[in-house]
Amino acid sequence: MAGLMLAVMMAALMSSLTSIFNSASTIFTMDVWLLVRGLVCREKRVEAPSNRELLIVGRMFVAVLVVISVIWIPVIQKTGNSQLFDYIQSISSFLAPPICAVYILAIFWGRTTEPVSGTLAYSSAALSCTAAIPINNCLCI
Repeated sequence: MAGLMLAVMMAALMSSLTSIFNSASTIFTMDVWLLVRGLVCREKRVEAPSNRELLIVGRMFVAVLVVISVIWIPVIQKTGNSQLFDYIQSISSFLAPPICAVYILAIFWGRTTEPVSGTLAYSSAALSCTAAIPINNCLCI
């Protein structure tokens, strides 16, 4: 029975990681890569990227993401918090206030634009991390 539970836990972990990598790869490829490619190749007439190019760029981004994740492991271990769940919750507590602030602004102020939302998100994220460092005595992203 323990082997079955281990297999279920591993399958759930693999499913979560696969969906995270797929989403991150799609966001990077379709939003960031196409924008950077368009800015770099602005002077030349360049056709749209092929599916093969997008596939290679997406896979390279996932590989870089995995390397960064592996390098980040010692940072997690040095926080003094041995529980991964607690670490994830502390990181979420830094990221939730900026997102909430942008949503509240967009709901209550009809003239909210993209630059206003970006400025609010970045400034509230900086404020959230700055206020949390002395309180939690941990590394903020």
